[in-house]
Amino acid sequence: MPVILYPPERFDLNEWFTLISLAVTLIIAFLLPKRFSPAAITVYCVFTVFLSQSVDSLIAVKPFDLYDVSDSSKYEIIDAVIYYVNYPPYTYFFMYFYDKWQLKGVWRVLYVVLYSGLSVFFEWLAVLCGVFKFKGWKLGYSPFVYVVVFVMYILVYHLTRKLLHEETLESH
Repeated sequence: MPVILYPPERFDLNEWFTLISLAVTLIIAFLLPKRFSPAAITVYCVFTVFLSQSVDSLIAVKPFDLYDVSDSSKYEIIDAVIYYVNYPPYTYFFMYFYDKWQLKGVWRVLYVVLYSGLSVFFEWLAVLCGVFKFKGWKLGYSPFVYVVVFVMYILVYHLTRKLLHEETLESH
């Protein structure tokens, strides 16, 4: 069954917020020095899309239906932009600085907690701009979800790094 992408019911603040945040994150991502191979970037992006779509498929639709993204519960074009284009650069920033700083121990925990707090702040801004409309979800739940998500990103980072390193060793 094909996925139907609906146009926005009206082009307003939530679409502008999404497009402006998209422009800012993409510009920053392209300006950062390259740290990862195209294969690693692909893994991080695909995992981000998979995870965000999976979480929303579990809690943002029936039977839970805890929030809507954009104007309605329909899958709008701007929703696809959020999942496929906005979220991956944000994950890239998380991975970029995690890799750059080679965090371990308490610093790793602190990084996950701080990045989760930053994510809650951006979610709060998105709620104010109408990107998310809570129907049962509370912003106070989000830090716990983000901690789990960022721990999963760290696991994917280490697994990807290990597999790509082993692949490189095996090919020579």
